[in-house]
Amino acid sequence: MGNAYKYAFFGSGTFAARCLELLSAWTPPLWIVTAPPKPAGRGGALRPTPVQRFAEASETLRGTPLAASADVSRDEAVLALRGKLPPDFTFVVDFGQIIREPILAWQEHVGCLNIHPSLLPLYRGAAPVQRALMDGAAETGVTVFKLAAGMDSGPVLLRERFVIEPDDDTGTLLERAAEIGVRAFIEIASRVPAADWRFTPQDDARATGAPKIAKEEERVDWRMPAEAIANRIRALRPAPGAWTTIRGRRLRLIDAFVLSRSEGRDAEPGTLLGSSDGYPLARAGRGVLALTRVQAEGKKTTGAAEWWNGLRPSGEEKFV
Repeated sequence: MGNAYKYAFFGSGTFAARCLELLSAWTPPLWIVTAPPKPAGRGGALRPTPVQRFAEASETLRGTPLAASADVSRDEAVLALRGKLPPDFTFVVDFGQIIREPILAWQEHVGCLNIHPSLLPLYRGAAPVQRALMDGAAETGVTVFKLAAGMDSGPVLLRERFVIEPDDDTGTLLERAAEIGVRAFIEIASRVPAADWRFTPQDDARATGAPKIAKEEERVDWRMPAEAIANRIRALRPAPGAWTTIRGRRLRLIDAFVLSRSEGRDAEPGTLLGSSDGYPLARAGRGVLALTRVQAEGKKTTGAAEWWNGLRPSGEEKFV
């Protein structure tokens, strides 16, 4: 297996849970920190993070100490874990909290490592995969870097790039980033002692941002080009989802493709233009979008053709 390491793991979201699963198959962490459970659903029951759910269900992690912290850098319980079980380094992945001192400089050479699903310094921020898809990027990647005080600005241990396929969405790209990033890290860690890991500064002049997805971005703006709408739909899949309204009710758009980049200019953006091969067609600001899967309000996901037949359009129908 090569070099043996002791590490702590800080993470909360689905991407973090997948990285933890892959890392644990190599070497389980000494201990885990995640965010506290949050109210979810109509009843407001407390729901643990994906990391906590995975850790508690994993046989590999049975007995591994787990702390839920809302302010990890000032949490005495976390600092006590570090004193009791000191790690060689700490992974901080999809955690949702700013890491400050004393945690940031716990281990001077390696410190805190982050697995970031982009080719840093591109797409620094909370939504790198979503923003790359919205931009229509042809490729993306994963970066393992050392945390610093700035947003995703620390020196880089490794980068791996991969192509964005036409049917990719945020879910598939995050899965690929986790697998490729963890595999590349394990390869380095297994053959090179941590004291010899080389970190390369990022080129700040090339940095771009990837801010968190705002609620208003989830609603489709039909004045946008068809290609941009299609990119937004897959960027917001599987969650939180892109949506529009018709007949005063919300319709979630699960999947779509660009039928034409220029046709449909005589209709207002959002106008439904009938169907082609069973796919409902909608006029965009430029071009025509064909819907393939949708979810009507209060219903399960279905093929767009089935939804269209159930709609029984009469006259002009329009998305708003």
